[in-house]
Amino acid sequence: MTTAALPAKSEDHAKIHEAFDAYLARLGLRQTKQRRIIVEAVMLIGPHVDAEAITQRARQLDPSVGIATVYRTLQLMTAAGLLLEHSFNKERSTFEFISPSREHHDHLICNQCGHIVEFCNESLEDLQEQIARSLGFQLKTHRMELFADCVNPETCSHRAAQKRP
Repeated sequence: MTTAALPAKSEDHAKIHEAFDAYLARLGLRQTKQRRIIVEAVMLIGPHVDAEAITQRARQLDPSVGIATVYRTLQLMTAAGLLLEHSFNKERSTFEFISPSREHHDHLICNQCGHIVEFCNESLEDLQEQIARSLGFQLKTHRMELFADCVNPETCSHRAAQKRP
């Protein structure tokens, strides 16, 4: 089982900024200070992040960043192929970087505290390939999202971390 990580700081961050700049240029849009700050905020927070957390982090860097600008920038980043939007939680979307350097992974999401665990299981991957072949398909890509409850919610460290200020 492996856990995926954020893009490595310097080189991957520069590549992400370059790719986003190129995408904006193709659309005839310019890169703004606020968009650059939002991209940076996404990279600084972690692999699964929502618009509210991005807004909070971006406002630490520049208090003038508004939530509407964050949502528009996230839409642009998703359309540019830089982010993948997940709807793990029906209340809000979660965003994750798409990077060739990141390995394929699936997600286990806690129904109680919302904690997201990335994992990869080779036996499971092989089984998915076998199932597709047995049904007459060649698997190209997939996403697996498993929803579960903490085995012991009273001692869940993720839930306790959420309650801290």
